[in-house]
Amino acid sequence: MYEQLYPCDHCGGRGTVGQSQRVVAEIGQSGFDYGHFGRHAGPPVVGDTIRRPPFAPQTERLACIYCADCGMSTPWFPYAQDEREALTLAAPVWNRRLTRPQITEGDLRDLIEKEIGACDVQMVIDMLARNDDDWETRGPLFAMLAQRLVDASISTIDSWPIEPVLRDAARYRKLVQLVKWVDIDGERYIQFPKVPTPPEHSDLMFEDRIALAIDGMPDRDRW
Repeated sequence: MYEQLYPCDHCGGRGTVGQSQRVVAEIGQSGFDYGHFGRHAGPPVVGDTIRRPPFAPQTERLACIYCADCGMSTPWFPYAQDEREALTLAAPVWNRRLTRPQITEGDLRDLIEKEIGACDVQMVIDMLARNDDDWETRGPLFAMLAQRLVDASISTIDSWPIEPVLRDAARYRKLVQLVKWVDIDGERYIQFPKVPTPPEHSDLMFEDRIALAIDGMPDRDRW
């Protein structure tokens, strides 16, 4: 049965069999217990299979299919002796929850009109997987979406180089290494060093002038 279960739609985890028990009698009936094993016991909990003491109310065995990673679960199904009786009912419910709606041509056209980027690849692939008919009409639409994703990926790579980010991170690290502790009126503060900037840098852009000033500072004496 396990090989017939789909992965969890929420996190991709694997479906697992859960067992528990609950009081047979309902609130108000003569067999219901209002103590620890009855009203105050709460809903069924996965793993609660310990046999109740003789004075506790009668319980019935339960089984479900749940995701051990995120906790998504099917309803509880009772069974008498063989848990496979309950799992036969729980498995279709688990797989039915993962049935995705059919894609329409309007969904594709709405997506084409939007600004999509490289982060939308999974959404487009999901729409492609949910399409099962009218490939003659929707095929060109999927081709347009694929081209939009490729163009967006190339534009993203050209527009966001990593080198300036790493250089700024190195400058911040140098400033942090040159910080000193200062005690003022019994309170401790951190003090950044004064960074000199030469007059010949006055005509540079603000960011470039700061970068050159920090680059010209000596590293911390580690000895």
